[in-house]
Amino acid sequence: MEDTETTLVIAVLLVIMVVYFFLRDIRATIIPSIAVPVSIVGSFAVMYLAGFSLDILSLMALTIATGFVVDDAVVVVENVSRHLEAGMPRLEAVMLGAREVGFTVFSISLSLIAVFTPILFMGGIPGRFFREFALTLSIAILISLVISLDDDADAVRPAVAAKTPGKRTAEKEADDVRPHAFRL
Repeated sequence: MEDTETTLVIAVLLVIMVVYFFLRDIRATIIPSIAVPVSIVGSFAVMYLAGFSLDILSLMALTIATGFVVDDAVVVVENVSRHLEAGMPRLEAVMLGAREVGFTVFSISLSLIAVFTPILFMGGIPGRFFREFALTLSIAILISLVISLDDDADAVRPAVAAKTPGKRTAEKEADDVRPHAFRL
């Protein structure tokens, strides 16, 4: 089980590094970097309340979830950045950006949860083990969805996004050879 815990930590760090590699902006990387640990810690809390054990399967679910939960935050950050590049004020860009991609992020999250739903109906002893796996993974995805789309101006995502993604300078834009989808 110690190996799985180590793998979970490594997975979180790798996800953050990959997000930074593609966004190439430490300030924009902060938002997904917050979303991943908050989703995982929130999943631990729900697991505790549901009476789930912390076993290899639940830790494996959280390890897999690190890749899923970052998607929501990256989609919102990218859309917000597009509005910032157009010259929109930060808070307005954050609120509009989240509202524009809200349905997309919501549908992506529900699609991911739907993939794991059949596991809930497995019978026997394997079904009992994999039920916790599917629920733990689904909980992490739901928490990530809430973090990414919370429209409360005092919540984590809008507050951090309104303060962190900076405007791009002409020098930085000229040096940047990344496709538009990865620019901030």
